Amino acid sequence: MHPVNPIQVLYTAAHAHFSNAEPLGGGKAVADYLERQHPDWTVFSPRSLNLSLPKPLTDMTELQYARFCRQFEEVSTDAILQCDPRHCVVLANDISEGPDFRRLGEAGFRIATIFHVDVVEYVTKFYLHNLVPPEYLTKLRWRSRFVPNLLRLVFTKQEDCVRHSLRLIVPSAQMRDVIVRCYPWCPAEKIAIVPWGNIPPPVTPEPLEVPDDEFVIVTLSRLSPEKGIERLLRALRHVRVSRLSVFICGAPAYMKGRAYERKLRRLAEGLPVTFTGHVSGGRKSALLARADLFVSPSRHESYGLTIAEAMAHGCRVISHGHYGARGVVVDCADARALANEIETAAKQERLQRGAGAISSNAAVEVAAVLAKM
Repeated sequence: MHPVNPIQVLYTAAHAHFSNAEPLGGGKAVADYLERQHPDWTVFSPRSLNLSLPKPLTDMTELQYARFCRQFEEVSTDAILQCDPRHCVVLANDISEGPDFRRLGEAGFRIATIFHVDVVEYVTKFYLHNLVPPEYLTKLRWRSRFVPNLLRLVFTKQEDCVRHSLRLIVPSAQMRDVIVRCYPWCPAEKIAIVPWGNIPPPVTPEPLEVPDDEFVIVTLSRLSPEKGIERLLRALRHVRVSRLSVFICGAPAYMKGRAYERKLRRLAEGLPVTFTGHVSGGRKSALLARADLFVSPSRHESYGLTIAEAMAHGCRVISHGHYGARGVVVDCADARALANEIETAAKQERLQRGAGAISSNAAVEVAAVLAKM
């Protein structure tokens, strides 16, 4: 039973209301989940706000996506400002894709923001190669009109989010600690830790014709460089397992996705690898139900929703040492070390379905955070 919440919740979610055929990632999964659990919330999405898009989000360049973020910021903020801040709270599903936190805070709106990813930390990892700690960059001044819009979306907007949100909702203690390091004026008690658990919608698996004696490996993510799928492909060159099938589930998405897919297909030549494209619903459930091993070689995961799904389906898990690391944690950049763990997993019996699954009342916990604002 959800706690009684007399206030209206205005939920801004830039990735809500898109088709399940579009590989938008964890932000969409969480938005869909929270909307299912709380149908009384008012959801502001590109569709509900009649925001037309020139192309799919996942096909946009960095600059095009930045323009989309600003457009959604403007229309969602204008819609919220039509409401009475005394009788509602704002729940933002995103940071860069969120509303104008500063305008809403100064107008008296109570805001809670979900951190699916710490955008500043993400940029320092994947664009600056960890050469500068994120807490150094947050000390710089980013508000000048001479600073490109893309950088202000990362640095200025995240600072505004932390400053003007009454509560920040994060999936792990590690993310909370990074936020406190980057913004030492932000009290730790302002940050609520809400792990998402395993939140796939109930579906019936579709038939999947794979011989019973095949050892099946599945990895599931969008195809983009930070997901590190090339690490798995390089490790497979060293794996000595008979009757092996590997399913790479996902479609190219966001920046550099198409070029990355081409790279992966070159690396997979001669290997027992199937590229399934984006999977959802019964097809995804069938692949995870049949998998003997799930590999998450991603360089960074804030939580790892797909890992939780795999564990709920009884998969053994090998993951790189990111925030969402569970199962056997190995340096996936070391091809031989990853290959050795794959061979070890192949010798073990399959786990029982649901063993190690992460349960959570995340929807209830988020509602409880809002009720206290």
